[in-house]
Amino acid sequence: MKNDVFRFDLYYFLSKLLRMNSVTQLTEPVPNKNIGTVQTKSRLLKKITGKLWEILRDKDSPHKIALGMALGIFIGFLPIMGIQMAVVTLFALPLRGNLKAALAGVWISNPITFIPLYWLNYQFGTLFFSHRRVSWEEFGGEMVKASNWDWGAVKASIYSLLNMGADVFIPLWVGSAILALIFGVIAYFASYRWVVFYRKNKGHILHR
Repeated sequence: MKNDVFRFDLYYFLSKLLRMNSVTQLTEPVPNKNIGTVQTKSRLLKKITGKLWEILRDKDSPHKIALGMALGIFIGFLPIMGIQMAVVTLFALPLRGNLKAALAGVWISNPITFIPLYWLNYQFGTLFFSHRRVSWEEFGGEMVKASNWDWGAVKASIYSLLNMGADVFIPLWVGSAILALIFGVIAYFASYRWVVFYRKNKGHILHR
């Protein structure tokens, strides 16, 4: 019975991923969305906050929720913008991590934050590989130049990163992998304590 439920969940989430536009958004501009405005960023923040509250109310164990969040943070740190949701799903389902938490954790890197995050990872990676250093403007590409955040700038910046060669890509990946592991472990313990605290004080929190 458990195997049947697991297969159903797997098929459901994989089919859902096929409908997600996280990848197609990188190749097609989004019309009439007022992207880059304060309202858009506020809506994104509210959506993420709502998902976090939803995760707290999930019936999974604190371990599964914390594992899912840790996996999401880990994958979110890696320079694979556009396919994180598919990758984290492939890890979360067989490892029995909470998928909602994993997908929420992935959003540590999103079209608003991925350039600063990857820049931090790159700078850390240059501590180990420093053959050639690029400037913030060169690294950020069109995202740094754009006055407003838009999908065209996101796509151009990703292409720019991909074309920078091994001298940039190797330290970026090394820094990303190390920081992903560090923050993934932190995310596990912080999420575990967060869920336990919420459930222990659920009545008090809901009536504040």
